[in-house]
Amino acid sequence: MARDYVLENTNFEILAGYFSPVSDFYQKQGLAEAKHRVRMCELAVEKSSNWLMVDSWESLQTSYQRTAIVLDHFQHELNGPDGEGGIKLRNGQYKPIKIMLLAGGDLVQSFAAPDVWATAD
Repeated sequence: MARDYVLENTNFEILAGYFSPVSDFYQKQGLAEAKHRVRMCELAVEKSSNWLMVDSWESLQTSYQRTAIVLDHFQHELNGPDGEGGIKLRNGQYKPIKIMLLAGGDLVQSFAAPDVWATAD
């Protein structure tokens, strides 16, 4: 639904979407092990989507990574360490990829909760 909305109502092109399961260090009660959540995501997208992928970087970290750090990871991977990568245009130049976060209602509600988000985020 979110992809359809963006394609129908904005000038953005969607190149890819990534599931990024949180590491075991998130310590949420009842959360399955990271390796199982990664595999569930992989199974969910392998035959049903040509644009969704799973990135296991966050799940492999040895400490909890703030959302801003995870977005920085995608920025680095997709646009290069110096920000000069991205999509190669027909003229040979590169255009940076805009990294965006799709958030569920629970995450959006947490924005208003005190001490949940760091000021830098």
